[in-house]
Amino acid sequence: MLKILVVDDEPELTTILSSFFKRKKYEVFTANNGERALDVIRDERPHLVFLDIRMPVMDGLTVLRNIRLMDNSIKVIMVSALEDDKTMTEARALGAVDYIRKPFNLDYLEKNVLEKVNAQLFGDLRQELDEKSELISRLAQEVDQVSKLNKKLKVHFYQTIMTLAAALEARDKYTHGHSERVEAYSKLIAEELCASHGWDMDGDYMEQLHIEARMHDIGKMGIPDSVLNKPGGLTDEEFKQIQEHPAKSAQILVALEDMKENVEVILHHHERYDGKGYPDGIKGGEIPARARIIAAADAFDAMTSDRPYRKALSFEIAIEEMEKNKGIQFDPQVIDAFMTVIKSGKLNPPQQ
Repeated sequence: MLKILVVDDEPELTTILSSFFKRKKYEVFTANNGERALDVIRDERPHLVFLDIRMPVMDGLTVLRNIRLMDNSIKVIMVSALEDDKTMTEARALGAVDYIRKPFNLDYLEKNVLEKVNAQLFGDLRQELDEKSELISRLAQEVDQVSKLNKKLKVHFYQTIMTLAAALEARDKYTHGHSERVEAYSKLIAEELCASHGWDMDGDYMEQLHIEARMHDIGKMGIPDSVLNKPGGLTDEEFKQIQEHPAKSAQILVALEDMKENVEVILHHHERYDGKGYPDGIKGGEIPARARIIAAADAFDAMTSDRPYRKALSFEIAIEEMEKNKGIQFDPQVIDAFMTVIKSGKLNPPQQ
């Protein structure tokens, strides 16, 4: 709806014009001086202002200058009972769209003045739409460029993950292929949890699990080889160093913007279902779901792989240990899903 402001110190004129515009279904505001007019303009932003030139407190030209400072799109028609070429010229220079003399008849106002203003408002709207259309087109091009850049960055990001994981495992023949196997086991467990236990997992969920499984031990880069590869039992101090690796992983990864949602999972993959794990001793559902999946996959691969301090356990013994610790160290549903995967023959432990 077109908003019109009538500004005149003659109450009769403002009443006549207000009634006329309201009959035409316009929204009408009135002001009897310049200061009040500027208040209305600030609050209501009218499309059109009928502005008397000769007024007390603040004359029409001063009001017009202030309108232009506030909103250059507002159409202003100057109204005066006097023939004043100088004022008319100045008003047009300030952007007035028309200048009409009092008295004027309403028929002239409707057929000439309002038609002219409506045409200008329509032109402004069309220009605004054209500009917005052009802006949308430019933004679409920029979004496409950003999308292509994001794809490149994602590739680099995954390459960084794989490089870090490879660098860790290259330090020790005993852990070679560990993160890759943990990822494979975790994926099989997750798929079974989704199929048989109703866990909600979409493509993004599986992608995050892939990242976390590959990176879960990255903090071991900060643990001395003499501790990681020690052939015998660990001292209490050495075991504390081993227990620091989830926190060290979080410290390494938290600086990577794309890894922020993965840090909590990696930090808690050594928590236990009964709350006796580390680093925070959280339990049950407090442990992130993907951390519970990785915990089982990680433990199974550790048991079925050669380690400096022992030979790999047999497949059967490892399964017994997993079952024995169901609901104690591991999430019961995760273990049930894992056992289903094993029975299906999909899981292949490392060659012994």
